[in-house]
Amino acid sequence: MPDVEMRELRLFLVLAEELHFGRTAGRLGLTTSRVSQTVRVLERKLGGQPLFRRTSRVVELTEAGRALYAELVPAVTGLDRVLRTAAFRGSGPGVVRVGLLNAASGVDVLSRAVERFEAAYAGATVQLSTMPFGDRLGPLRRREVDLVVTRLPLDQPDVVVGPVLSVADQRVVMVGRTHPLAGRADLSVEDLADHDVRRPYGLSPELAEATCPARTPSGRQVRFVDAMVDDNAELLYLLARGRLVHPTVAPFAEHFQHPDVIAIPLRDLPPSACALAGLRDVDDPGRDAFVDIVDALSHDLTT
Repeated sequence: MPDVEMRELRLFLVLAEELHFGRTAGRLGLTTSRVSQTVRVLERKLGGQPLFRRTSRVVELTEAGRALYAELVPAVTGLDRVLRTAAFRGSGPGVVRVGLLNAASGVDVLSRAVERFEAAYAGATVQLSTMPFGDRLGPLRRREVDLVVTRLPLDQPDVVVGPVLSVADQRVVMVGRTHPLAGRADLSVEDLADHDVRRPYGLSPELAEATCPARTPSGRQVRFVDAMVDDNAELLYLLARGRLVHPTVAPFAEHFQHPDVIAIPLRDLPPSACALAGLRDVDDPGRDAFVDIVDALSHDLTT
């Protein structure tokens, strides 16, 4: 078995990404000659096959280099995760803070993950907290929570989307029982253009558009109202009074009910998914260990 060191493998991975000896040296805090020397040592340990093809103008992976890179990336990623989890286990009890807007979606997977996590790591705790409507990612970015439960899509450069908690939540529109739309069996986005629509505020642009497009399929402008609703009780009151209509998902409508509010299927938007999300540039073994457990439990949702 080749006596290969982890530092050599990590250097290989960085060079395979950069394809530039100078940039690789800069990232790793080494000299360019040290990078070249390490590559030659690694090639010798792995049977003498060149891993890179070098000319005065370009650096590229050889066939052997491409094969090693493809097999090495998941192996090193898995090893890093194992080591971080071991460090978390060895450091004693910890707290993972998860922010959510409500208990309407993904709670089955999330609840089972909390139980499994706290059983696996003695003394560890998952704290659930409510997120503000108008600042959904703010607590995450301020490091007040480690993870958030979010609707998809979410495409923010500083946030990485993790395992899904639900994958097929039906789109519905909540309306008051006396509202003109209340007698319909289902609705289209086209139907909403004639009414005051409350689209949840505080959403990222991509999620806001997925929740309810700003224009109907025929090009009509949807009339969004600037209803700064601070809690679900106030939202239900406005819906019951017929002041607005609210596109959302079936789990939300089922969880937050009012005798004078009904939910009607919205037929021309695809089902909605929700997932865990965290900050991209954070190294937190406890958070990663919890995400691993959620990932294992959510596997059945996507297969």
